[in-house]
This record gives sequence, C-alpha cells and structure tokens, in this order.
Amino acid sequence: MDFGLLGTVRAGDDAGAACPVPQGRLRNLLAALLVHADTVVSVDVLVSSVWEEKQVPRRPREALQVMVVRLRKCLGPEVGARLTSIRPGYRLQVRPGELDLHRFEQLLHRGSAALATQDWSTARDLLGRALACWRGDPLADVGPGTALDRTVDTLGGLRLRAQRQLVEARLRLGDHAELVDEIAALVNGHPFDEQLRAQLMLALHGCGRRAEALEAFQSARRIFAEELGIEPGAELCELHQALLAGGPHLPERGQPTASAPGPRPTQGVGPHARPAQLPAGLPDFTGRSHAAEQLEVQLAKVTGIWARGPLVLSAIDGAGGIGKTSLAVHVAHRVAAMFPDGQLHADLHGAGGRPAEPGEVLARFLRGLGVPPEQVPGDLEERGALYRTTLATRRVLVLLDNVRDAAQVRPLLPGTATCAVLITSRSSLPGLDGAFRLTLDFLGPDEARELFTHIVGADVVAAEPDATREVLRICSGLPLAVRIAAGRLGTRPGGTVGELARRLADARLRLDELAVEDRAIRATFAVSYHDLPDDQARAFRLLSVDAAPSITTPAAAALLGVPVGEARRILDALLGIHLLQSPERDRYRFHDLLRLFAAECAQADETSAERDAALHRLLRWYLHRSAAASRSLNPVRRHVTLDAPASGWEPLDFDDSEQALGWLEAERPNLVTAVSQATQGGLHEIGWKLPIVLWDLFSLRSWQDDGVECNENALVSAERLGDREATAWVLNSLSSAYQGVGRLTDAVDCLARALEIRVESGDLRGQGSCLINLGYVYTEMGRPAEAIALLDRALVIFEEMGLTHAVGAVLTNLAFAHQRHGDDRTALRHHERALAIHQDTSNDYSVGREVANMAGALFRLGRLDEAADYAARGVETNRVTGNQADEGFALDVLGQVHAARGHHSLARRHWQDACAVLDAVGHPHAAEIRTRLATTL
Repeated sequence: MDFGLLGTVRAGDDAGAACPVPQGRLRNLLAALLVHADTVVSVDVLVSSVWEEKQVPRRPREALQVMVVRLRKCLGPEVGARLTSIRPGYRLQVRPGELDLHRFEQLLHRGSAALATQDWSTARDLLGRALACWRGDPLADVGPGTALDRTVDTLGGLRLRAQRQLVEARLRLGDHAELVDEIAALVNGHPFDEQLRAQLMLALHGCGRRAEALEAFQSARRIFAEELGIEPGAELCELHQALLAGGPHLPERGQPTASAPGPRPTQGVGPHARPAQLPAGLPDFTGRSHAAEQLEVQLAKVTGIWARGPLVLSAIDGAGGIGKTSLAVHVAHRVAAMFPDGQLHADLHGAGGRPAEPGEVLARFLRGLGVPPEQVPGDLEERGALYRTTLATRRVLVLLDNVRDAAQVRPLLPGTATCAVLITSRSSLPGLDGAFRLTLDFLGPDEARELFTHIVGADVVAAEPDATREVLRICSGLPLAVRIAAGRLGTRPGGTVGELARRLADARLRLDELAVEDRAIRATFAVSYHDLPDDQARAFRLLSVDAAPSITTPAAAALLGVPVGEARRILDALLGIHLLQSPERDRYRFHDLLRLFAAECAQADETSAERDAALHRLLRWYLHRSAAASRSLNPVRRHVTLDAPASGWEPLDFDDSEQALGWLEAERPNLVTAVSQATQGGLHEIGWKLPIVLWDLFSLRSWQDDGVECNENALVSAERLGDREATAWVLNSLSSAYQGVGRLTDAVDCLARALEIRVESGDLRGQGSCLINLGYVYTEMGRPAEAIALLDRALVIFEEMGLTHAVGAVLTNLAFAHQRHGDDRTALRHHERALAIHQDTSNDYSVGREVANMAGALFRLGRLDEAADYAARGVETNRVTGNQADEGFALDVLGQVHAARGHHSLARRHWQDACAVLDAVGHPHAAEIRTRLATTL
C-alpha cells in the first residue's frame, strides 16, 4: 500500500490504483488516522478532526463507529482489517515505508543528523530526497475548520524546516548562484522568516552580488516595520553589519559559517565534563526498525541550526521482556553524535526492588556533568535547579531506564530544548505530559525468526525450519523468550531445535525451560506481579481460569464477582503495565506466556474452591447473556429454562436483534471455549444448555462446525447428568449441526433418539420439533415423500396446540419437500401461508426468510416480475435482521431473474454480491453461484 498526506490524502495499492475514499468527512477520518499512524487515536481527537466544532453530532461516538465501518469498506478487506478498535479509540496500522510522511520524517532525521556532523554532501542528498516526498500542500483536499488545521500547520513547518536545512547544506557546498532564485521564492512565501532572509543575503553575497544582499536586508527591515512594527532580530542585524564591514567569513567546505555555528567544543574535566554513560548495545540487536526510526525522528528535533521548541521527551513502554531497554540503548547509540555534550544514563529500578530516589540520581548526574561532589546541594529542589542550569547551554541525551511513574521522572527532566530525554517503563506513564509515546508490541514472525537466526546461526535454522517455527510460536513474539530459547540451544552441546521444541511443548514446564543464567521469563513477570495491589493481583490470578482467547469487562466483572466499574478500573490498571493486552476497545487478553505465569500464581495463591467459583460465575454469565441474545433473535422458539441471574449483573437484554447477533459474533470463540470448559469442569447443566441457546448463532452464520463441537460436548454433559429431557434437547440441536456439515445420516440417528425420548415423556411439542427437523433432513437426503409424511404429522401437532409460529416453520419445510417432489405450485401455497403467519406474528426474521423463499418459488414457476419484487424485498429485509444466508439467496434469485431476461451484466453483479455475503458466513451455496458466474456471459 501507499498512503499519502503530503499533498492530497490518498490510499492506493502497489499498482497505483487509489482506494475510493470519498472527499469530505470520511477523507478527514483517514487523514487523522494516518497522521497518528500505528498509534491509538482517541475518539475525542478523531471527532474533532472529522467535524467542525458546531457540526459535531449529538452522539459522536456512534456516528464515528459508522464512519469507521464505511472507511474499512473503502479501504478493502486487507487494508480495512488494519483499522482496529483499541481503547480509547482506533488505530490504523501502516507498515514501514508505506506512508509518505514517515518516509519524509526518516529522511529529514538522517539529513538533520548529517547536517549536525557537518557532512554537507550527505545532508544535501538526504534532504533533497525528503522534499521529493511532497506532492503539494499537506492534506490539500481536507476542508478547513477542524483539528486537522493544526496538523496542516505542523506539516508545513516540517517542510519549511527541511527546505531551510537543504539551503544550509547547499550554501556550505558553495551553490550560491543556483540558490538565489529558490531562496527568493521561499522568502515570498514566508516573508517574516528571518532565517530564509539571512540565507538569501548569504547566497547573494556568495555569488558577488553584495549590493543586492544589503538591499535584501533593507527590504526585510521595511516589511517588518510596516507589517509587524518591529526591527529584524539580532542574528539578521549581525549579518548585515558583517556585510557592511566587507562580508562575513565564508568558510571552506566542512567549516561552520558565522550565521550557523557548529557544535561547540567541550572539555574533558571540570564543569564542562562530557559524560558518556550509555550501556553497551546488544551486538545482535535485530528488528524494531520502524520503532527505532520513529524515535530517531523525535530525538532529531533537538538538532538543526535553527531548532526551537519544547524539551523532547520520548517514552517507550511495554511488557517485561519486550525489549524496551535494548531498543532505547540501540537508538541512543545511533543518535549519540547529535548530542556532542554527552549522554547520561540511570536505571531507576521502577519495576520491582527499591525504586531509585530522584535525588540520588540527580547527585550522580551532576557529578557526571563535572560538578565537584562537595558542590552538590543536599536539597532535592536545589539539586534539580543546578542540574537544569548545568544543562541549559548543552546538548545532552538523558536515558532514564525502568521508570516507575511520572513522579519519579519529573525531577530528572532538563529545562532546555537542546536536550532530549529517552524513557523506558512498564507503565504507559499517563501523567507524563508532552511525551512522544511508543508502545512496543510483540515481535512478528519475521522479526522473531531474524532474532533467533542471528543468535543460533542460519545453518541451524535452515536444518530444522518446522521445529524453528514451533519454538518461535511458543515464544509468542516475546524477545526475551526468543533470546532465552536460543541461549538454551547454545548451552547444550549437540542440541537441536527439534529437541528444544519438544522440551518447550509441555506447558507445565515451559516457564522452567525458559530460563538461562540470570535471565528467566518467570522472574521477569514476577517483578510486575509482586508490585500489584491486592485487588489487581487477585484479578490477574483469577483471569487465568478462563481459557478463552479474550474477555470483556462485563464478563470479567462476573468472573471476579465485582461491579463492572470496578472491573474496568482493575483491567485498565493491568493493561497500563502490560500484564494484559487490549486487542480492541473493552476487550482484554493475556499473552500466552503471561497466561501460564498467571495460572501458576492462581495455583499458588488461590484455593481450588476460589478458582472453581470464579469459573462458575463466568460460565453462568455467558449462559444468561447468550440466552438473552437468543430470545432477542428468535423470541418465538422454545427456550431452555434457566435459574435466576446473579444480583449485580448489568442488564442482560439487548436493544434489538442486530445488537444481539453482533454480541454473539464477537463472543463466538469465547462461547465455544466456555462450552468445553463447562463440560470438562463438571459444570454439566451449563455444559448442555449453553449450546442450545447458541443454536441461532450457528444457524444464522452457518458456523455448524462450531455447532458440532459444542453440541457433542453438550451431549456428554447431558448424559453424565442422566437427564433424558436434556439429552433430547441436545440431540435435536446436534442434528441441525450435523445437517449443516453434511452428516445427514448422523443427523437422522440423533433425531430418532430424540423422538424416542420425547414420545416416552409425552412431550408433544418436543415430538413436533423432532418431526420438523427430521422432515427437513429427509428432504435434503432426496427422500421428499417420507419428509412430507413426517411434516404433516408435525403440522397436526402444532395446529392442535395452537402454536402458530411453529405451524409457520412446518409450512416452510413442507414447501421445500414439495419442491423437491416436483410440485412447485403446492410449495408456493405453503410458502404463502407461512409468510402470512410470520407477518401476523411480526416475526421479522422469519418474514425475511420466507420472502426469499417466495422469490425462489415464483422464479421456478416463471413469474419473473413477482420473483424480482420478492427477491428485492428479501435482500432488504434480511439485511436488516442480519440474516446473511437468506440475503444471499435473495440476491441469487435476483441474478437468475436478470439472467433469464438476458441482462447478464446485472445478473453477474447480483451473483457477485451474493457470493460475498454467503462467503462471509461460510455458506456452501456460494459454490453453486460461482458455477453460474463461470457459465454466464
């Protein structure tokens, strides 16, 4: 992909085709996300960037959610997937080199560094390449009046800085004559920029046009007086005096000019000592190239001849073992030349142990800066004042490692913009104002492999690629784990990667294996754990009893037995120190190795009864919340009876079926895991009931593989309870799952067993349900006559019981059976009766399904106009209810109608839409439609 901000806002693929993001608010949203690419942008920032202040909607968060969905569609599935919801807003992932602003910033940083070291030729080349990234004015197609106005100003300032620096480099190289017109054009655009006017005077003087150089000063003086009522600044006036006196000293190449002094020489002793306290960098440091470049760009803000601005603070946060210190030291060494007055370093021991006192660190820094020990004040405030005074005229990099919180670091901040501070912490340091924050994520597969290969050697990795992948999968992208695993391999003579993978495969021993000498994953995690307050430590432990991939705040509140607000506070605290991750807003998860450590802590510090109670609370909550979703999606079907919900749970009901289905979809992996945990943990009532209430999810989304897994577990639970009624419920549900995956014989066996139990118990309604499903399966098996006989029996049962909605369901299945029997007219009559029933009972979901069925029946009877009307209605109705399967069927019928009329382009379009909808839920009917696409002109 190629993203652009330096001109019009754009997102285009590698072939140059632009993604169709409409101009206006959607383009503003893309611009705001790109400006903050790879960082989480809060909802408030995005709202202020999308809407003018007076036009913000009443419910901006909801409006923004809709816009994010639209933007994902515009960007396409691959790039749209990079736009994720993460508390407190959204993040758009941009890979290295994809965004023109990033390319520009990196080149500008490297050019600034070359300028600081007086490498004029390199500076000229790099800065020229940086400016070539620009296609015009920044964000040129974003309308004024939003917070993006400030971004436009900032980007314009960066561009001007690069232009100034390029002019400086070329002046040093003697390109005076070629520069005059270029600088004059810049001055016209920025008439009050004194640096540009000084450079114009130098260029004119350098090519022998002294009189014009003097006139350039007088012109500046007149404009400043008329427009601003001030005189030019001291530097411009000094240059003017130098010209009057015969001209400034114009140096040979590589020498500083009078208007731009180079780095100041320093002394090695006394008050001007040059500290060099950086720890040694890792010789095998790999990866993190984009993060390193981002930090270098920030630190480079203190360089440059005309650099101005606040103190540069860059804070790296992340989990223990993520590589914060390694990255910080690596970057510090790379930018050391920008800080000719030295580098200070301190480990503040913020994670575990005894955190360093700021006063002690200040005393050490002052001594390193040349202050005699006897002149170091005893008072903290006085030490801080002397520290800031000592640094006021120096360019020094301060590396503060392992910071506990903002209060610990504030006294150690210089007071001058010529210095920069690089901070690492397990906390995100929310109280540290004005910092550029960089949260380190876990290594991707390629970076992890690169690091492992660098340590053990390419030949070792090449010899066992599968074993290497398995070791790296187990390490889960944690750099410390990768290093330890590689180190373990090196300590065993003749050891192989395969042997290492086998040792790490046992989760119970994994943390024991991931230890070598003074490095150990368990010890690294324990540092954070032992510092936790009691409520956070308890939550950290108990969350590990949930085997699901993630957990939401309400679910965690149920598991912990606390109010939702308290759970959110605890979860966010654990997230803040990276003991939890948040893949999206209001959802949390463990890193794989942290989950193992948390489980160890739970085994050691929680009783078995406490662990079991926590799991039971969570699974009960999942059952009740899922049942509420099922009632919202299908209020008329028969639902299992549940006990009363726990007091203190938030309201479980949903506003509408769309919200209910959205929740079920989002929780699908957790719910499947919950069923398995319930069965394995002996919570058998939950184990059999939860799959029953999930029937609608599996059916609507054609996720019957999950249905099979869950209902087979449910059958185990029902049979262990010895509950015949529960067994019948599960067998009926399991038959639907088997039918959905094509296991029709197994479906018949389940229904036969369920029907036998229902007959024994005299459950007429249950018998009718079995007969409906058995009739449907027989229809699918090509046995429509037998299906009709069974369905007629079910129809009698439900009509006698007065269960109108069930009658509608039977009629639908009868219609399909008659269709398979070759009687389309009878099938249509049954569909018409079923539709009337669903309309009378206001069952929108069933109405949508039946409208799509009617469209198909009418098409088969050759009634094309009616078929098209019903199909169009079916598309809209099923889209509203979230029934994608029948939306896809209705689109298919529309395509067939147009094909029958010879409108092949329209037919193809509808069939393509149908495939997209059906593919989204994994429905096999998409394959049949693709066959039509392949054979239609």
